[in-house]
Amino acid sequence: MKRAEGNVLMATNTRTKYAERLFKPATIAAAIDEAAFQGHRRYRVVQEFPFDLSDTEAAKALEKWLDSEQFEYVWRPTRLEQDDFRPSILAEYPELEISW
Repeated sequence: MKRAEGNVLMATNTRTKYAERLFKPATIAAAIDEAAFQGHRRYRVVQEFPFDLSDTEAAKALEKWLDSEQFEYVWRPTRLEQDDFRPSILAEYPELEISW
């Protein structure tokens, strides 16, 4: 295995584990309940890292659960904020927004 292949595998593994933690249906259900209790009609799964996780197995499993519970959802584009030290960086990744 070449170094680049190993790095791809490491990155994929890290993203998979992150998605599994982030998109647990029980965790999302609790967050939705809390948002609804506060009077909100939407909940956005805010990611700590700017990864496109929309195609992970964990995201797909969560989408199935959301469908079964009759929630609506959309993957909204999110831009990585630029700062004075990295003005040329422009990254966009999707975050999941759930509504009811």
